[in-house]
Amino acid sequence: MKIKLLATAISLVAMNSAVASVTLNDLDGYDRESNYTGNLMERIVTDSEHSRTFGAWVFRADKYGSCSTGAVYDEVSGEFIANVGIGPAGHNTSHIDRVVLQGYFSEAQLQRTRVLSLSCESELGESYVVKHKIPAVPKITWDASLTGVGPWQTPDCSGQAQHCGGAGWYDQVSYTSSVLVNNGTEDGYCTSQINDGLVSKVFSGNDMTPLFHTNHFALNEEVYNFNGRAFRQTVSCHNPAGTTEHQTVWEVTGENDINLVVDQVIYK
Repeated sequence: MKIKLLATAISLVAMNSAVASVTLNDLDGYDRESNYTGNLMERIVTDSEHSRTFGAWVFRADKYGSCSTGAVYDEVSGEFIANVGIGPAGHNTSHIDRVVLQGYFSEAQLQRTRVLSLSCESELGESYVVKHKIPAVPKITWDASLTGVGPWQTPDCSGQAQHCGGAGWYDQVSYTSSVLVNNGTEDGYCTSQINDGLVSKVFSGNDMTPLFHTNHFALNEEVYNFNGRAFRQTVSCHNPAGTTEHQTVWEVTGENDINLVVDQVIYK
């Protein structure tokens, strides 16, 4: 009899342990929204204003359950990054929680995939863990060249006025570019601009893209009417984790003298 009772107790412990170890994994990849099956969790949606912070809306399937604790981890190494605060989304939203990272991501962490892990309990007392993937910020690999088109122009110093001070210029410049983008998710897109009022065509002739995961964009010897001193071009790629902005500035200082003076990446 004691053996049977002991076996029953062990069985109950095993059952409780199994219940406590229920894990709802993110099967939607690194998209902004993760959807779950079953009667515990509906979805989690990333909603962050800056790449170094993190926020999300948690939609539980039941009204009286709760998510009590949570944290963000490095997905590959499992390293703890920071805890998250969990609170009600607002009035009359008992099944929706707002999750906010308690801290900031480092630049190295931005470039790695991460995962949000929440410990929750259903209204029936069932404990479970739910996970939501966070992509790395977009990665941009950009190679470009800028050359002058036609003769180098110089100020006209003829006549009596002779107001000929200042630098010369090219009437046009030719731009060749190769941009490889990995957004890390299908929820990514890119935009581009030239800061001097010109329409950028860096994305194979366009200044923006539809949603895409990974793509290569080529532009060969695109001619712009441009006689300024600085040719500024910016490519910005956006995904649920934030924005990667690659800025370049070419300085036109003389005939056959065009130099890349700014080439930097900023995370927003």
